[in-house]
Amino acid sequence: MIARETAAIVMTISVALGVAYVGLANAQNATDASVAEPQYINSFYSVDSAGKLIELERDTVTFRAKSKVLPGYASVKLESEFKPAHASVRLPSSAQFIVRGRSVINPASVYELRVLKTSKDHRDFVMTQSHGSVFGAAATSDPDEGAVSIRFEEYGTNSYRIVPEHPLAPGEYALAFRGMVTEIYCFGVGQ
Repeated sequence: MIARETAAIVMTISVALGVAYVGLANAQNATDASVAEPQYINSFYSVDSAGKLIELERDTVTFRAKSKVLPGYASVKLESEFKPAHASVRLPSSAQFIVRGRSVINPASVYELRVLKTSKDHRDFVMTQSHGSVFGAAATSDPDEGAVSIRFEEYGTNSYRIVPEHPLAPGEYALAFRGMVTEIYCFGVGQ
């Protein structure tokens, strides 16, 4: 008799635990499903406080070389350039971003956020500078120049949330796949 009652209690507890586990699993899946994620890998969006994705301005980069030649000296600067001088998408200084493409690779080695320089009709950033004289030549390339410190958090099932370490100063910015600056996602902060 005691064995039957014990077996019934064990069975009741097992069923209750199974139902609770299924309920928790469904709740987790419902949470993941309710988070809006970008449709395509390596595409960037801003996300507002309500979780709505905001499409960023997608630009294709033009490369331009500037040179200065003087007797006995020359310098060359390779810049990436895109027009107009200001992005059409304007965000608050506390903006956060989403990129689809979660993997086992450290996202800080894959994605970057950088500040852009502006002029009256375009935005740009310097990729390489070189100079030479009759005595020698040198070239410099600093991939971290203009980089903004960011951290990554898992977001949904396939994406990362990109959070700047500090509020963004007014200016023009670009998110990109590190090392591939042919296509970038731009936005501005402030007017």
